[in-house]
Amino acid sequence: MEALFGKQAYKLLGKVREKQRKEEPLTGLEQMVAQVMEEHPEFEPFWDQGERMAYPQEIGESVVNPLVHTGLHVVVEKQIREDDPEEVRLLLGRLVEKGKSRHEALHVIAQVWGSHYFQSVRRGNPMEELSYIESLKILL
Repeated sequence: MEALFGKQAYKLLGKVREKQRKEEPLTGLEQMVAQVMEEHPEFEPFWDQGERMAYPQEIGESVVNPLVHTGLHVVVEKQIREDDPEEVRLLLGRLVEKGKSRHEALHVIAQVWGSHYFQSVRRGNPMEELSYIESLKILL
């Protein structure tokens, strides 16, 4: 996860931007990052700002951390792609059936994952996967 939330994330996003400019092929993770970047044109001004993209930014009526927001999207997309845990796919389907857009449903799941991940990290512990899965099951 460090590659999506730590200092390596600036490099990853910069690498994706550079490859896009040069029209070079992207790896699997880079493709997911590029997709999320494309889905968030409001973050465009921050992609080339290195470390600054990790700071909360006022965008429209909200304050958002573009780096963390992008990382959370990629985590959930990766879970969906790998069907691991399967509860992510199930919850995504259930939320879409209830009328949420796919993007809104991803945000719900990302909020749950982020809460568990960042709480674990602050305590110096690894991600509590079972607790995360139980939280997803509650929402199902």
